[in-house]
Amino acid sequence: MMSIPNGFIPSLPLTIPTTLVKTDHPPSDLFVILAIAHKDFIWANHHYQQGQFPEALAKFEAALNYYTQAQETTGMGQSLNGLSAVYLSLGQPERSLICSQAAAAILEDTEAKYDYAIALYQLGLSHFELQHIAQAERSFENALKQFYHLSAIDYENRILIDLGRIYAQQHKFLFALACYESVLDSLIVNPFLENRRETLSAVVQAVAQLSQHEKLGKGAISAFQSVLEEYSLAAYHLQVASHLQPSQQPLPMRTE
Repeated sequence: MMSIPNGFIPSLPLTIPTTLVKTDHPPSDLFVILAIAHKDFIWANHHYQQGQFPEALAKFEAALNYYTQAQETTGMGQSLNGLSAVYLSLGQPERSLICSQAAAAILEDTEAKYDYAIALYQLGLSHFELQHIAQAERSFENALKQFYHLSAIDYENRILIDLGRIYAQQHKFLFALACYESVLDSLIVNPFLENRRETLSAVVQAVAQLSQHEKLGKGAISAFQSVLEEYSLAAYHLQVASHLQPSQQPLPMRTE
């Protein structure tokens, strides 16, 4: 099962959607409907982040209903993304798959590229939970391309770890190691990522699982260990520098 790790809860946007189409509602009614929808969406995110999944489910459903009344496509897609994430957390990948498929279809032709990328990512998670390996791999690869263009490094790393697990399951061990090494390289280059510790823990656990396969040569693991040592050294130097910097005092001016 490839459930979402605790530190990897998707950050669902809280911006007010703006992709509007013509509706039969008067402007005043439309404003009220969108205000209620956005309030429900904010509360849904709050409940989701707190792990209160039944409450989050109810609020995302309410938000989806109001956004649908207003024919507000971005809000509909965001709400479906939220429902997909909740269903994944509740262990219901079939329903999650339906929601992420709908979200991807709605968001594909909008300007909400980040939300569309999240839909593709959750589509991959849902497919993997259902052991639709080929579909999961394709969805993750598409999501990775989207997040790469958005410079969303944290999501890139998450997807690379998930792709590595898929490759490992297919006995494509060198491909899996390449994914994990890319994640470590990213952590070296970007040492201040918000979820750096969670990402490092996830990738090390993934490699530990990978090392149990007899068909994987020791040389491949050794190559990964060298990258891990490089990361540890870089992290150590960064920690030392962070302690030294505050203590640095300006040099006294010479007076002659």
